Formats: sequence, C-alpha cells, structure tokens
Amino acid sequence: MRKILFVSAALFSLSLVFYSFSTTATNTGNAFTEKLSPDNSIFVMVDFLTGFDPGLRTIEKSTFVNNATALAKLTEIFDMPTIVLGEEGGFRGNFYPLVKEHLSKGIRVERHTPSAWDEPKFQEEIKRIGKKKIILGGISLDICTQLLTLDLLRNGYQVYVVVDASGSDQKLVEHAAMLRMTQAGATMVSWGTLASELMGDWKTPEGEAIGKLYQEHSAWGGFYQAYKD
Repeated sequence: MRKILFVSAALFSLSLVFYSFSTTATNTGNAFTEKLSPDNSIFVMVDFLTGFDPGLRTIEKSTFVNNATALAKLTEIFDMPTIVLGEEGGFRGNFYPLVKEHLSKGIRVERHTPSAWDEPKFQEEIKRIGKKKIILGGISLDICTQLLTLDLLRNGYQVYVVVDASGSDQKLVEHAAMLRMTQAGATMVSWGTLASELMGDWKTPEGEAIGKLYQEHSAWGGFYQAYKD
C-alpha cells in the first residue's frame, strides 16, 4: 500500500511539474508565437521546377501550382526579400511560370547540394538580408526542404514551412518529414495563414490585394466579397 501511495504521489508531483512548465511556456511565449511581419521575415522558394513533377504525388499538381502561385504573389504584395533556389536544365527541367511571373526580383541561388545551407552563396545572401524568420516551401518536402529547414534551425533561424506549397512522393514520407521538422522546432503553416498574418488588418494598403488573392486562389474569396459588400 505504501508503495502504491508513493507511486501515486510521485506521478501527481510530476503532473504538477509538467502543468507548471506548460503553463509557463504558454504564458511567456517564444520566438514562434511572435507574429510574422514583412519586417522580420524572408521567403525561400525551394526548387519549383518541372523536372520534379513525377515525384509530386501527395498533392494534386493543379492545387500545388495554385498554392505556390499564391505564395509567390505574397512576396510581391509585401515586397519581401526572397531567395529562389534551383537550377534549370537536365533532369531539373524548367522553373514553373509562376517563378518568372511573380519572383523576378528574387535572388537566384544555384546549388549542387540537397540542403541549400551547404551552398556558400545561400549563406552569404541570408546573412546579408539579416532576418531570423524564414518562410519556405517547395519540392520535395522530405528532402531539400526538410534538410534546409534542419540546417537553418541548427544555425539559430526560426523556420516556417508552407506545407500546402510543398509536396513529396508518399504521404507517409511527407508526414514523417513534418514530424521531424516540428520536433526540431519548425512551424508548419499554410499560405492562407501567412497572407492574413502578414497583412494584419484589412484596412492596410495590402488588405485589398490580399482580398483579391483569396478570391483568385482560395475558397475564402466569397467571404471577402461579402465583407466588402
């Protein structure tokens, strides 16, 4: 009986410690509860290349292109620094038209490594820009996007992975990648979340553009029209 009471008391004490820790963490916040803004964030677009289409099986191609286009338009609306990873030619194919249409101001970085962190030019550019919050997405979620995410986290950056503008070849593999990145400290987001968070207020100069973006690329377009009317 004493052993049972001792174990029960120990478990209760541990639960109190856990609750106290959880409450403290929730109340004090952390780097990932800080709002994303055009002033504290940059975009990194990972390998939006046609040559990788055969491996894009966890999301419909049309949905992927729609979401990736919306993400690319966000960089224009908020005029945010953007690094475009990838190299045309050979098995890589060509950049999606959305890259040329909406990412013309992006900083192009070619590389021959799965993680762009291992490319000196990428490190130079990201350090020159000088922002700690990195918003990224692309192909594939479980290889190039994941490995770059882990390297960025390891080097003190805060990473937000745009899961609906990313993809892989298997759902199981994609889930494993999201779990590993989350466990390492990254945050999973969608382009729609980013649009509203970066905007902050419909009455800002960007509000009209975000409303149009929702109308063109999401089911929330009707809601925005009703809000305007």
